[in-house]
Amino acid sequence: MGPLVLAAAFVVSEAAVAPGVAAQTLAVTGATIIDPLADAPLADAVVLMEDGRITAVGAAGAVDVPAGTEIIDARGKYIIPGLMDANLHLYLNLDLETLIKYEGRYHEIVLEAAQLTLKTGQTTVFDTWGPLGALAQARDMINAGEAPGSRIYFAGNIIGFDGPLSRDFRAEAAAHVSKAFMNRTNEAWEKGTGRDLMWMTPDSVRAAIREYTGTGVDFLKYGSSSHVEMYFISFSERVQRVIVEEGHRAGMTVQTHTTSVESLDMAIEAGVDIITHGDISGPVVPIPMETVRKLVERDIAVSALPITQRRLEALQQHNPDGTLTPYMAIGRENQTRMIEAGVSLLLSTDAGIKHPVLLAESGTIASDTVDQRTKLGEGHFNALAALEELGMAPMEILRSATSHIARAYEMEGEIGSLRPGMIADLVILDANPLEAARNYRSIHAVIKDGRRVDIDALPVAPIISVLKPDN
Repeated sequence: MGPLVLAAAFVVSEAAVAPGVAAQTLAVTGATIIDPLADAPLADAVVLMEDGRITAVGAAGAVDVPAGTEIIDARGKYIIPGLMDANLHLYLNLDLETLIKYEGRYHEIVLEAAQLTLKTGQTTVFDTWGPLGALAQARDMINAGEAPGSRIYFAGNIIGFDGPLSRDFRAEAAAHVSKAFMNRTNEAWEKGTGRDLMWMTPDSVRAAIREYTGTGVDFLKYGSSSHVEMYFISFSERVQRVIVEEGHRAGMTVQTHTTSVESLDMAIEAGVDIITHGDISGPVVPIPMETVRKLVERDIAVSALPITQRRLEALQQHNPDGTLTPYMAIGRENQTRMIEAGVSLLLSTDAGIKHPVLLAESGTIASDTVDQRTKLGEGHFNALAALEELGMAPMEILRSATSHIARAYEMEGEIGSLRPGMIADLVILDANPLEAARNYRSIHAVIKDGRRVDIDALPVAPIISVLKPDN
């Protein structure tokens, strides 16, 4: 990160401002503003922020910068809105050692993850599966200014899935712990929304979902298809409609997990807002164009999992028998079709904190470390490069990580663009992202809620990311 250049009669130092409290006024001057909702970039521009909101955007000389404003001189640089990830997992560390060692402290790992995302330009993230209590605690700490981190919105459990020590995830680990620990751990995720719902009538499911919407989650996510048995449908169409209806009744967006052509089509008919990895359709059959057209006609966003050609080739060479290897090949074909058809694609990674020790011990490390998809702080850059490879237009790539996500989550009045009234989240880049997707990596500064983030200090108290494999 380069030095902060200030020019004003009065300067507010970062030390003089309490954590989480926006500086009264901040202006970024001289840069080219790339707003995903604008007709074209605006050169030599000014973004003025007051009390955490953007108050003015315009060409130099057209914006009145009040006396006493803190100024960041960004001549020769580029300003974009804060980046987002539509589908990640801030607590993805399901290895038994971590689950046991940090029981009661999962929120600390969530905070570490949220700081890794903020460090790499993601000012807002949407966590689509994780422990509800830990996510809520970390979210509230960040919102209260008690800890730095990306703004968090979360779903808690994927409705219809059991917890980490179940057949949906790490069933084999359950034999090595007490039943009491297994039940506590699973319940931290499930909160009454696990596989048992599949035995219930639509009315009983409705009651369970209505209760769940009052637990503090920000949106709902359910499984249209199963997790391990990806070829199985989870819920009937009428139960899926009940889940969607209850989420909408509570004023929430509703998304679903799909992994097959038919689970995708059923979710569309149920009326979901977002389809999580709706570009994944199994190992053999691509998504029919009829279904792709439905997504466009009904304005349903797809939270996609794009990977680079280099990563796909690494998977095919070093992990050909991996479950997801053929899925990723078909996924790239589906993504190309969706781009051509005009589906609203959302940048998504499924990322969490990579455990360095476990990664070093992986039998598939030769493919695991090539253009990683699921590593926080790295996966979103690789996904943006993959979208470029697939032929997505440069401005559309930016929208996939900003305004499209905001719109899909019905937050377009708050985040996702650089217009007056919006939350003052932005990233200053040293290179033009419209010229090459790799330029998203050239982060000069991150501003969240109208304050410059000390990205060099993040994460402030790392737990997982700093672990070292034994020599």
